[in-house]
Amino acid sequence: MAAAARTPSPLALPLSLGEVEQLTRWRRDLHAAPELSLHEHDTQDYVRKALLDIGFSPVESLGGTGLVVRLGRGDTPRCLLLRADMDALPVHELTGLPFASRTPGRMHACGHDGHMAILLAVARRMFAHAQEISGTVVFAFQPAEEIGRGALAMIEDGLLERPKVDHALGLHLWTGLPTGVVSAVPGPVMAAVDEFTVTVRGRGGHGALPHTAIDPIVAAAAVVQALQTIASRRTDPLDPVVVTVGSIHGGTAFNVVADEVVLRGTVRSFSKALAQRLPGLLDEVARAAAAAHGATAETSYSRHTIALHNDPTTTRRVAGIAASTSGVTAVDDQMRMMAGEDMAYILDRVPGCFFFVGCGGEGAEPHHSPRFRIDEAALPVGAQVMLGAVAAYFTDGAR
Repeated sequence: MAAAARTPSPLALPLSLGEVEQLTRWRRDLHAAPELSLHEHDTQDYVRKALLDIGFSPVESLGGTGLVVRLGRGDTPRCLLLRADMDALPVHELTGLPFASRTPGRMHACGHDGHMAILLAVARRMFAHAQEISGTVVFAFQPAEEIGRGALAMIEDGLLERPKVDHALGLHLWTGLPTGVVSAVPGPVMAAVDEFTVTVRGRGGHGALPHTAIDPIVAAAAVVQALQTIASRRTDPLDPVVVTVGSIHGGTAFNVVADEVVLRGTVRSFSKALAQRLPGLLDEVARAAAAAHGATAETSYSRHTIALHNDPTTTRRVAGIAASTSGVTAVDDQMRMMAGEDMAYILDRVPGCFFFVGCGGEGAEPHHSPRFRIDEAALPVGAQVMLGAVAAYFTDGAR
C-alpha cells in the first residue's frame, strides 16, 4: 500500500488575497518614506507598529535602528534567523509612482522596502500558526546594509546568541531576473567589498616645461592601467577579482603640472585567501607604476564587507522548495555577482542561504537607478518561498 501523502504545513500554503493586499500596502507605505543608513527611525517605528499589530511582544531594538522579534515554543534547540534590510539610498526618485518617495534625494532604489514587507508577511503567517514551530524563529529587521555596518552592529548586540541561532535565511528582490525566477546558488554568491585610495605624488611645475617637473597625472594614468593587471596577470583567472578606479582628482589649471593626484576605487573578490593578498598586491603594483615615471604612490585600503557564501545543503533545500512553490517558473543555480551584501557576516557565522527573487518586469531598471521599480507580483513569491523553507526547516529530518 502506498504511503499517505503528508498534509502540507499551513505555513507553506499560498498567500490569501488578503495577505497579498496587506503585503503590498506595507511595501508601498515603506517605499514612500525612505530613510538612509543609520537614520531609519521612522522606518523602525513603522515596522515596530506592524509587528505589535500582528501580536508580537516584546519588539526589541537592536543594532541601533534595527528590530528583532522572536517566535516559538523553544522546545528544541533549533533556532532559525530570518533577515530583511531596512535602509534606502541617496537617490532622487524619478519613477512617477503614486507612492513614490516623499523625501527629495531619498529612495528605496534597491528593494529593501519589499524585503521588509515580505518579512512582515512571513511573520504574520507564522504568528497565526505558531504551533507549527518546534524551536525558535528570530525575525531581524536590519539597518545600514548599504554601508555594510548593520549586520555587524546587530551581531555585536547579540543577534545570534539570544537564543543561539543555528541557521539563517535572507532574500533579495532582483530586477535582473524575470518575475517568477528564483536564484539559489551554493557557495560564493556575492563579493567582498573593499575600498582603496592611491595618492600619487610628483613635483609641480609649468605645463610648458614638463621636463622640470614630475607629472603625477601621467604617473596616475599608468597606475590606473597597471592596476588592471591584478585581475589579468597577477591572480588566478579562475578566482574572480574586479579592480575599479571610480574617482580621479588632481590638478588646478590647464597649464600647471600638479603636485599630486588622488585615485579612489573598489576591489571585489570571492575567496578569503585572495582577499588577504589584495592590499599588498595593490600597493606593490601602484608603487611600481608610479616609480616608473619618477613619482611615488601611497595606498590605503579598507574592507566594507566580506564575501557572502551560501551553505550548499541549505541552498539545495531552498532551491527544491522554490521549484515546487506556486508562482515560481524557474530556479537558477548559477547567478553570482561582484556586488556586496553584509548578510555575509551572518552567513560567515552560521550556515544558511541568501536567495534572489526575480522582480524584473518589462523595461526593468537596474538597482540603484532613480527609475528603479519592482514588479509587485514578486512579493508573494518571495514570501511563499521563505515560508516553505521555514516549514521544511521545522519538519523532522529536514535538517
